[in-house]
Amino acid sequence: MEIGVILATLLLLAVLYIIIRLVLGPLKIITRFFINCGIALIALIVVNFIGRYTGFHLPVNPVSVMSVGILGVPGFILIAFLSFLFV
Repeated sequence: MEIGVILATLLLLAVLYIIIRLVLGPLKIITRFFINCGIALIALIVVNFIGRYTGFHLPVNPVSVMSVGILGVPGFILIAFLSFLFV
């Protein structure tokens, strides 16, 4: 084999690696976002189910689910505080 063919193959593999990293990076972030939103939805439903007995209710809509999904526990506290404040 010639050295030019070997270098071209290595360059092609390096470019392919860079392209794969650029494509899979945002997919990992989007996947993590959807998983967190799913967990937030389940948490809000559980709180509403338990809160049925105590009279505590949190809204379950896309904005509250995404807020809790992105912010986590502080987002949950924020939604609970805003729900308490404006009810």
